This record gives sequence, C-alpha cells and structure tokens, in this order.
Amino acid sequence: MLSPAKAKEKALKALFARKLIERGWLSALLGYLAKRDELKVRLKYIDDVTLRRTDFKALAANAYYTAKCCPQLPTELAKAAGSLLKPQEALYSLLTALSLAPYACKLQRLGKKVSINIIPEGASLEVNGISVAFNFHCVSSAFADVL
Repeated sequence: MLSPAKAKEKALKALFARKLIERGWLSALLGYLAKRDELKVRLKYIDDVTLRRTDFKALAANAYYTAKCCPQLPTELAKAAGSLLKPQEALYSLLTALSLAPYACKLQRLGKKVSINIIPEGASLEVNGISVAFNFHCVSSAFADVL
C-alpha cells in the first residue's frame, strides 16, 4: 500500500494531466489505473490523441514537475505544439518539451537565460543563446541522470 505522501503525489500528478486534457480525462485515468494499454483523450490545443500508459504517466509527471517551477509553461507548450504539428506528433513534442522543463528551471535558478521551443522534430532548449534540438525519442535518456 502507498504511503499517504506517495498517494498524494500520484493524485497531484493526475490532476496536472487533467489541466492539459480537454476531454476524456476521467476515462483515461480509470483506464490507466485499470492498466489498459491505450487511452483516448482530447488534449487542449492539440486535438484527439491515443495515449499509451507510459505516455499518460509521462504527461502527468512532467506536467506536475514543470508546473511546480513555472505554472503556465505546460499550457504554453501545449499551445505551441498544437499550432505546429499533427495531433499525435504534437503529443510527443509536448512530452519532449515538458521533459526538458525541470532542467531549464534549474538552469534559470543558476542565473542562465533559458527558453524551450516546440519545433516539428521535437523541442529545442536554448541556454544563453546556444540552442540544442531534441527529438522525442532521445530526450528522456539524455537527461535521466541530470534530473
């Protein structure tokens, strides 16, 4: 059984996923808890997408950690992803950008000028004028030890 602190954190993560899901959040949450492989939702600013269990978990966790340091950033990134890409591609670009956000927050606290941008290939992280682009397949492994 989960400790009260862990249960509270999991509930908060799920609530942050809700902020990015326009329709189907409760069904997705129940499907996630029931260990369904795929969940269908409508993401705000993006459209209807099919989420794998791991995508739902990543969306919830990354939105939660990103909103802790910059509350409006998940919404801004979802708007940017939705304006550039097809829905399923936008989901992965959003996940990539949200994965970079906690690292960007740490750099900002160190006094560096940091920005995250959604690009068709994924997301880019600019630090003090130097930009690096990440596709959605490699960003989680690139920052696993840093975060």
